[in-house]
Amino acid sequence: MKKLILFLLFTLYSFAVTPYSLENLKEVNLKVLNKKNEISEKLEKRLKKDIKVKLEKAGIKTKTEKYSNFLVKIKINKIKDINFVRTSIMISEDVIPLRDKDVEALAITYKKDDSFESEDLEKDIYESIVDYLLEDFLEQYKDEN
Repeated sequence: MKKLILFLLFTLYSFAVTPYSLENLKEVNLKVLNKKNEISEKLEKRLKKDIKVKLEKAGIKTKTEKYSNFLVKIKINKIKDINFVRTSIMISEDVIPLRDKDVEALAITYKKDDSFESEDLEKDIYESIVDYLLEDFLEQYKDEN
């Protein structure tokens, strides 16, 4: 019986939607966080261009006066000859908590991560961000809007 319950919970969990909502997301500022120059300028520009095209194709403007940022974060750790890469996309926005209408806070309203070992950094990082993380984001966005 325990095995059946565990199997059902596992099955339900594997089809769960993220805890984040993308309803009514209309516009964001696109930023690739590369302060330590962990990726080349060429890859950074390519990521920005391709993400911008896909966001705008989905109906999300990529320039806004509001504080709503679509952030792409890349962290590379090198241990001996192995590159360990962590990529993530996030949306950070100003929000007003229900408990106090006079308070405005910064919140991460969407986040998805990927971690992997890489032999070809440029290719693997691009695929992780554009082909995996962004595609999941856009799929959820389409489902909710």
